[in-house]
Amino acid sequence: MKERWASLWLRARRRRALLEAVLFALLLSGLICLTSATETGREFSLLLLAPFGLGYFALRAEVGPPPWWRRWTRDLAWGLLLLLLLCGLPFLLLSLEHWLGATFFFPRLAAFPMVLLGMALVALVGYIVWRGFLCLLSLWSRLRRKQLLWALTHAHAMMVLLAAGLVILLFDLLALSNVRDLALLISVTMMLGLMSFIALLAVIPPTAFFSYLVVRRTTARLRALTEAAHALRQGHYEVRVIVEGEDEVAQLQADFNAMAAELERALRELKQERDTVAGLLKTQRELVAAVSHELRTPVATVRGYLEAALHRLDRGELPESLPRDLVVMEAEVLRLQRLVEDLFALACAEVGRLTLRCVPTDVGELVRRLVEARAPLAWQSGRVQVVAETPPVGPLALVDPERLAQALQNLLHNGIRHTPPGGIVAVAVSQKEHEVVIQVRDTGEGIPPEELPRIWERFYQASSKLRRDGSGSGLGLALVKEWVEAMQGRVAATSVLSEGSCFTLYLPAAPLDAAPPPSERQRLPLSRSCPRRAG
Repeated sequence: MKERWASLWLRARRRRALLEAVLFALLLSGLICLTSATETGREFSLLLLAPFGLGYFALRAEVGPPPWWRRWTRDLAWGLLLLLLLCGLPFLLLSLEHWLGATFFFPRLAAFPMVLLGMALVALVGYIVWRGFLCLLSLWSRLRRKQLLWALTHAHAMMVLLAAGLVILLFDLLALSNVRDLALLISVTMMLGLMSFIALLAVIPPTAFFSYLVVRRTTARLRALTEAAHALRQGHYEVRVIVEGEDEVAQLQADFNAMAAELERALRELKQERDTVAGLLKTQRELVAAVSHELRTPVATVRGYLEAALHRLDRGELPESLPRDLVVMEAEVLRLQRLVEDLFALACAEVGRLTLRCVPTDVGELVRRLVEARAPLAWQSGRVQVVAETPPVGPLALVDPERLAQALQNLLHNGIRHTPPGGIVAVAVSQKEHEVVIQVRDTGEGIPPEELPRIWERFYQASSKLRRDGSGSGLGLALVKEWVEAMQGRVAATSVLSEGSCFTLYLPAAPLDAAPPPSERQRLPLSRSCPRRAG
């Protein structure tokens, strides 16, 4: 009901408001003319057409859009048009009466045109003032609806205004109670009313200004919080507000900052999880493709030899190349077995199920034994010299001897494969502070700089011009990285084309009071285990 009542004022289109104003003015003037007992009263009813119509139009016509000068120009133009219509109606009636030669409407007064013109000017001034007041009131209502600052200012000012009005009303009633003469009572009432109106006009501006100053600080904090919430909604999760005071608004600001920080942290974690999942999916696709490629070659080789042998056996022939074919198939099956074992080791390292038994181990002794076993084969197969550069005793590292030996064997295998005849593969052991450093250097062809960051990836094989016999699977360095990191170590690699490469293992050093087992070859049960970490 309230909304329906509010929609009646300052909401109608100007054309409709103009038509309604004309009908309203004619209706009221007609009622006054019909109820008037004198000819002067009936003539005066026509003079009220302009005030009635302009007043109704000012109250009913919609407030135009900005800018303000265009809005006021349109309102003035429509008001002048309505004024011409309402003022032209009496002259139209007079002209019709003169043309008919009768006095149907009212007797002509000599001063009627001048009185009508004066009334029109007064109505126009009243229309401008009344329309301006209503537009300002509409603007003030719009501000109160959209901004809390003006709503609180209005409420505070109205409270002070009502209090001041009650005080002035009581004072006026007390003053009027002592007046006995009727004429004096009317005069005093008018004077007190004028003085009360002036007093209220003097009270409202400072009250509103004081209310504005009081509530501006609170509304400014709320406005900053609103802007921050809008920015947060737009995706700026780093936005924060300054907490001022200790009241409810300050608590709201603190809660907003905490909520924004928690939301930013959650979104950051979600993005990291998304990137991790995307990386895992990509790695899984690459792994499936690489495994399929690596398994296809030995399986196809074994299948081809078997089909050829079975085809000859079906015809009753015993192929002379059967012993050689069996040797080839055995090599391919062994290669397939090593590939499956490497994949299983990588899978165990990923899920944290890689079994490690870390004990204080003499790394120098371990390296010397591996080099002694590998050097003759390397010299016989490729004329590559394998040497060890280790101190006589130690150093001790807290590692799993078996996994470390496998990692070093992979590095030695890669170094020998990529080193031309006459080259050297050297394994050096040293200790720096709390780390034992193992370096495997070769004088091979080296690795291109753009490929060096990817050598630790699974199934990745750097481009090489030497000793590419197809026996590599691209898992050797990936296993080295997984094993070393599972033993709380780290890996690094450097390379120069045509000069060689250097692979470095950084392993945790054993405590000073630790001692190696009596014999590493006896594989005694150990009570201490490495902390395991998934690769």
